[in-house]
Amino acid sequence: MKKFILDSFIFAIILMIGFNVWPIYLLCKDRYKNRVAGNEIYYSIYKSKQKKKTKKLLLGDSVGNQMFSNKTNNFPIYSLTCNQAIDMVGHFLLLNNFINAGNHIDTVYLLFSPFSFQSNLNNKYTYHYFLKPFYTNEYSTLYTETVYEQIHKIPYYYLCRLPYILTSNWAPDFISKDLINYTFLSPISVEYLKKMKELAIKHNFKLIIIPTPTSFNKKQFVDRLDKNEIVKNYLVSEFQYYFDNIIYLPDSDFVDGTHFKDPSTYSEYYRHRFIK
Repeated sequence: MKKFILDSFIFAIILMIGFNVWPIYLLCKDRYKNRVAGNEIYYSIYKSKQKKKTKKLLLGDSVGNQMFSNKTNNFPIYSLTCNQAIDMVGHFLLLNNFINAGNHIDTVYLLFSPFSFQSNLNNKYTYHYFLKPFYTNEYSTLYTETVYEQIHKIPYYYLCRLPYILTSNWAPDFISKDLINYTFLSPISVEYLKKMKELAIKHNFKLIIIPTPTSFNKKQFVDRLDKNEIVKNYLVSEFQYYFDNIIYLPDSDFVDGTHFKDPSTYSEYYRHRFIK
């Protein structure tokens, strides 16, 4: 019996050490950033803090990243595209980083699906894709009250930076109970699009919003989006040509109704038509 207790104790000690050593190893030299789901977000954060000569900056969701990968587009278009799940607040933080790094740009392109603006830090991916990379002291002063309210609704938000959680893909089960009274622009999207407009005025650059190609099967849902939300939030000039420029494609061009099987053809088309 004593031997069993001793062996169990030793096993528990070894398990505890192993439980803590692996996350520490992953934290060293930021190894976890290349291993976890959403590693493209960490790469965009890294890129956003570099000093570059480019005048054209591109922000976008995962479809935008398919078309203009943040790994390969560095000049003349500098891509910080990554993932919709960081919401418009995350994309604003990337833009703000780039400006604070001392870069001088003349145009910022936002390449987003018509449905990417709906997110309000209220989906199951928010914990892993937004909180872990961005819920830090570095960005805390840039959060609106709405952002904090949404964050505090997520279970265990205050644990997101613990080594074992930060270096893994773990996230709590989260189903938002928010009452949705919008169809196109979430409150957080409105707040941070306006903050982008303020940066555009302050630093004298153009802000151009471009739609990603969309499946014909989703056109009925696009048509139901309330365009009046653009008007009442004073974003008419930014979305002036957005819906007219949506290119609808057969669902067979997509692997899941959203992401391309082969984005290269459309990348070149967009490069010549929209991103000059």
